[in-house]
Amino acid sequence: MNPFEIEASPDQTQLLVSGDISIQNAQECLEALRDFQSRGKRLVLNLESVTSADVSFLQLICSLHRTCLRAGQNLTLKGNMPETFKTVLESAGYRRPKACTLGGDNPCLWSWRD
Repeated sequence: MNPFEIEASPDQTQLLVSGDISIQNAQECLEALRDFQSRGKRLVLNLESVTSADVSFLQLICSLHRTCLRAGQNLTLKGNMPETFKTVLESAGYRRPKACTLGGDNPCLWSWRD
């Protein structure tokens, strides 16, 4: 099964991410994120089926978010994050009450999200 599936509709493009996302498939992840980012203005990232992840995935998502902000694209998360993903966010220090300085006035994808 492909851990990265893109679904496009007239109003948005969604990337469904599933399974174990880690440094072992970082290149595949980077390619999927680049393809996803190239497909429109309104992008939705669905992480509900991620079973585990590491900091490399978080770094790629943060980079995608900053790239989208600079390009005038809207990147949002769909639904709830799995508990295992929240644990990775917290242990890596990514969950915070406000956005990082690189995001400017835009909300952080990880800011105390449930």
